[in-house]
Amino acid sequence: MVAGARDWVSGNIPPHGDLDDHHIVPASWGATNLSGNLIHTILNRTPLTAETNRNVMGKNLPNAYLPKMMQQNGEAAVRATLESHFISPAAFNILLREPFTSADFEAFIAERQRTIQDAIESLLIKERLDLPPKLRELDTDVEFIELRLRAVIENSLEGEVELLPSHVAQRTTERIHRAERQNAALDGQRYTTLAGKLEYCDLRELQDIVAGKTLWPRFEARFGTKESLATKFGQLAELRNGLRHSRSIDEVTRMEGEAAILWFNHTLAK
Repeated sequence: MVAGARDWVSGNIPPHGDLDDHHIVPASWGATNLSGNLIHTILNRTPLTAETNRNVMGKNLPNAYLPKMMQQNGEAAVRATLESHFISPAAFNILLREPFTSADFEAFIAERQRTIQDAIESLLIKERLDLPPKLRELDTDVEFIELRLRAVIENSLEGEVELLPSHVAQRTTERIHRAERQNAALDGQRYTTLAGKLEYCDLRELQDIVAGKTLWPRFEARFGTKESLATKFGQLAELRNGLRHSRSIDEVTRMEGEAAILWFNHTLAK
């Protein structure tokens, strides 16, 4: 739960006592399509509320229950929520495959393992476990907003990489190239997509995409005015920088950051 895993239907962080250990791909499917106990691997499990586990997922495959969730809550929100469970966009797309085969299951498990390993490394490097509980909760909230922003941008731009502002595209390409040199196993194909490139955008670059002159009409109905958007991005960025760089956070920064979190949660839920 360090990543602030949210319930797949409500989008809230559920109380610990209300959690069920859920198979993402159902055990009943694994019993007839996989050998051994592979279906029960921890990489195919995640904590969810009892209601979501039993009444929404049940014995259905992800390619059956995820489209229903997207229809109810919107694709951007569902993708962002699943990312809080270390289910990357690539893993999400694998789960939607039709038909879903044993090879797809193995691909999903491999991708989720990579995502979790990256998250553990990131957590240790950032030393976020040393944050006080309240600040760690705020850090989780900020990260969730970043995930939802990426999903909203990808959806609004309809996956078209060419629509990225030139300076954002250049910076992300440079970062991806550096990452590829450092990690030969990096999935280069994924990072040619808009979703992949957005993973290498910082918070201010996400703001530049949304508020850019040519792209703003795609976002205006959701965010209102550029002025209010800039204010909230500024408050969120100030809080985020304090959290991620182990700086002291005064009460004003914390309260303004909390207000920005509430605003973004409301705005991104539209």
